[in-house]
Amino acid sequence: MSFVRRLLFAVIPALLLGMAVTWLGRDKAGQDATVESGSARVALWEIADRGGAVRGYLFGTVHALPPRTQWLRTAITTALASSDRLVLEIAEPIDQKVAGQALAELAGTPGLPPPSQRVGAKAGADLAKVYRKLGLTDADFADTESWAVALQLAAIAGEKAGADPNSGSEPVLRRLAAGKPVAGFETIRSQFGVFDALPAHQQQVLLREVAIEAASDDDEEAAMIAMWLRGDDLGIAREANEGFLADPGLHLALLTNRNRAWADQLDAMLDSGARPFVAVGAAHLAGSDSLQRLMMARGWAIRRIP
Repeated sequence: MSFVRRLLFAVIPALLLGMAVTWLGRDKAGQDATVESGSARVALWEIADRGGAVRGYLFGTVHALPPRTQWLRTAITTALASSDRLVLEIAEPIDQKVAGQALAELAGTPGLPPPSQRVGAKAGADLAKVYRKLGLTDADFADTESWAVALQLAAIAGEKAGADPNSGSEPVLRRLAAGKPVAGFETIRSQFGVFDALPAHQQQVLLREVAIEAASDDDEEAAMIAMWLRGDDLGIAREANEGFLADPGLHLALLTNRNRAWADQLDAMLDSGARPFVAVGAAHLAGSDSLQRLMMARGWAIRRIP
């Protein structure tokens, strides 16, 4: 799976994908991805207490999908209907003005060299190819920190490939949860802050990988979506330990540390008597540092729902 697809799969904020759609001036809000499929087996887990009583659910999302992707199944709608709240990475719906303001406040540093000069000769050539494909130049990212260049390029490339945040998992779940409270583990600003806090070297790794992968003509979108649709959490776990996430610092910052913080919040939520349906990026529910494993370490029982 390419870096760009991996970002869309789990890491890149859904709010930034919405900004990319606006940037490119293409509105697909009318397209729908809610058609229920009898063959989809997107992974879903239940959370139970020590007495075996079901207390909540965990669901891995894809933040942007090709329109009309058939992923919804009865087990998901039933679990959400029986929950008392929906818990997402960010509670508020995509607000491009708020996201743009947060990005502007965090992503700018005067005097930075152009992005193409930060990634080395080979990746610089790949970045130039990406610019040509997307109709961009270094000037579009003047004084923009490498993490923000990387995320915006990944979002725009993903949108060009057909990934649409309006057809992602979260908008569908919000509609299905109408009338229930919606909570979030993070805010717009704190989610961008995770990337902003990365050391310069790791930001350059992000940018370099985006340049290399987005320059490739390979299209792995269908394979990625198929993996998610069939509930292949082992395949997702493999991808969550490759590419940029093989860098220990990036893996720790973007997955492990966030999962630990979310597990603390979820543990407290369950202890308070809540019955949440938790929906976060699919990579957060895969691998040795997954949210499921962290909740098991806190005494909760986790079971995959067929």
